[in-house]
Parts: sequence; structure tokens; C-alpha cells
Amino acid sequence: MGYVSLLYMVECLKLDQFKELKAGCEIVVATPGRLIDMLKMKALTMLRATYLVLDEADRMFDLEFEPQIRSIVGQIRPDRQTLLFSATMLCKVEKLAREIISDPIRVTVGEVGMANEDITQVVHVIPSDDEKLPWLFEKLPGMIDEGDVLVFASKKAAVDEIESQLAQKGFKVTALHGDKDQASRMDILQKFKFGIYHVLVATDVAARGLDIKSIKSVVNFDIAKDMDMHIH
Repeated sequence: MGYVSLLYMVECLKLDQFKELKAGCEIVVATPGRLIDMLKMKALTMLRATYLVLDEADRMFDLEFEPQIRSIVGQIRPDRQTLLFSATMLCKVEKLAREIISDPIRVTVGEVGMANEDITQVVHVIPSDDEKLPWLFEKLPGMIDEGDVLVFASKKAAVDEIESQLAQKGFKVTALHGDKDQASRMDILQKFKFGIYHVLVATDVAARGLDIKSIKSVVNFDIAKDMDMHIH
């Protein structure tokens, strides 16, 4: 097997990444914004790129990365092979796919818009926002008896508030959102996986793509703007 150099670009120092790109690599894994930064600095050229992989396409659209994605695609040779992965095929994602992929082949796992049949979904109607935390206090012990718990909230401030309230009640809880740097996020996830914490409160953006086997319950503290979010 030959040697392949890989550069993972997300929150490292730009100068370090610039030097590594200039030295050359075969695979670049990057957020759209950081990749565009490097392109503007002429740290690399996309003319030699033969494979383009867009992962979590629906999440990137939620983060309003569409202009950056289109800018990157426009700098790559037209005879490339493009792979696009998305948990939910929104109209805008499908439109992008048809525009940037030639002769596309669509592979669907499961039924579109349907949750995994192994997941039991329950809707609890809470009369007011003030009653949501007391409900969570009451239900969490039973959930924790079955395994770890992931609680989604829509805003970073709400995540911090829920974490604080649960910690005061004695729960082993931690929080994850975009204001935490990469090192902190990795540390939080490792401690959650190792059982130091049993409850993880997070924004959906921060926790996307998580694969933690010990999680048995997911609580959507706030109703999602898009119903597909509940089955993502």
C-alpha cells in the first residue's frame, strides 16, 4: 500500500495549514469556509482534484454554506467524480445535486422521510415552556437507567441553561455547541463515551454525525423547524 498524505482542516492555525498544503497532499478534509480561505491564499489549486465528496449536505445548507459550496465546485475540473451524502434530501439539496453531478445515480437507504423502524418515537405535549425542565427532571432518571441520553436544544444559550439546571439537580451532564473549540468538543465527547457523563445537551449543529452506541434516548427539547430534523 502506498503512502497517502491527508490534511484535516478545521480550527488549526491558518499558517500551519498553508504550509502543509503547499508541501502537497492527496486528500483534504475541510469545512467550506476554511477551504475557501486556503484557495484565496493560493495554498492549493483544485484543478487536479478528481474526486469531490460533500458529506452532511443538508446540514451545510442549514448553515447557509450553499454559496461557498458552489464557489468550490466552480473551481474543480468538470470531469470529476462527485459524491453527495445527505440524511434528508431537501429540495434545495436535490437541486444542487442535479446541477453539479452528471448522470447521477441515487442510492436511498430506507424510506425517504421515515425514521429507523428500530426507533420508538413518542410525542409529549407540554402546556408551556416553563414546564419543560420539570418534565425533563422527572423523566431523566428512567431514561438514564436504560442508557445515555442526548438532549437537543435549538439555541446555545438554552443548551448552557439546561446543562446548568441539570447539574444542580445532580445529573452527570455536559454541553456541546458551536462556541466550544475543537479540542473542548473532542474532550467532551470522549468523556461522554467513557461514561463520565450520562447526559449530553447539545445544539443539533454541534452534535450532527455523532455515532455513540451508549445513547438510548434522544430528547428534542425544542421542536425542530423542519420535521426531517427529528429523524436525521
